[in-house]
Amino acid sequence: MKTLRSLASGAIILFCWVCMAQSEPKSNSLHNLAKGAFSGMTEARQEVITNRSAWERVWAKHTVRSFPPQKLPEIDFRKEMVIVVTLGQKPTGGFALEIMSVVEAADRLQITVKSTTPRSGAMTIQALTAPFHFVAVPRSDLKPQFIEAKSAGTK
Repeated sequence: MKTLRSLASGAIILFCWVCMAQSEPKSNSLHNLAKGAFSGMTEARQEVITNRSAWERVWAKHTVRSFPPQKLPEIDFRKEMVIVVTLGQKPTGGFALEIMSVVEAADRLQITVKSTTPRSGAMTIQALTAPFHFVAVPRSDLKPQFIEAKSAGTK
């Protein structure tokens, strides 16, 4: 009788654990492809790339000012996709952009992006910048939802 109760309570715990695991958002692992402050892409964008031809076009625009030219990171688009975020052209340094997480939640792929701006009066490089971050994640058919997590610079 004691063994039967132990088995029954073990089965209930396992069932509850499986239910919780299925209802919790699933976090995708991020594979950094490129990140920095000097992209050739001077407009702000947030997009998911799912094929090689689109990836080649984005990479060519991103590296248009690179010397020597940067090699296109290889992506297996049968298994992965690329998330591209750019902040657009900024008048100084001190701006930054980072894809913090990519999470499968319900019917959306939630992509959390943190942008940082320099605080007022901060010393920054006096050059045009264009912050960017590109990551590869496991392929998903879920509709992307970009979530802004702004930061007001460092002290």
